[in-house]
Amino acid sequence: MEKKELTFAAAKEKALRLIEFRSHSEKELRDKLRRAGAEADHIDEIVVFLKEYRFLDDESYAQKLAQDLKNLKKYGKRRITQELRQKGISQEFIDSAVAELGEDDTEELFSLVEKRIRGDFEKKSIDRTVRYFIYRGYRAEDIFRCIESLKEKEETDGI
Repeated sequence: MEKKELTFAAAKEKALRLIEFRSHSEKELRDKLRRAGAEADHIDEIVVFLKEYRFLDDESYAQKLAQDLKNLKKYGKRRITQELRQKGISQEFIDSAVAELGEDDTEELFSLVEKRIRGDFEKKSIDRTVRYFIYRGYRAEDIFRCIESLKEKEETDGI
């Protein structure tokens, strides 16, 4: 089946509809318009228009997405960086967005690990917990430090 080419007006309309429902990175929007059949020079023109009216702003998009990933999905900085990179965000904006999240997330990680492990310190449970949080973008040494703190806390509370 041959893909139908979009006119400039139809491509612009599609871009505005996409932006209306949720924010997009410039790369995401370009990819969607290209897949829909828009011409490259039309896409460039549309992107310039959207940036001019601040409908398309990778910097604020990166900051909002980073906050959402941290607060809603409880992702660590590594996973947030990876997600932003996949959206086509520049390294400068990624660094800025991740820096705005704050320096230390060990307190939050501690409560997440505590909730996840629930006093079960068997090797299998610890391994599962470590894998779970590494996947979510936390550093292994931070996870092990939290588990050790929880073990110590349980030993002192249990006495």
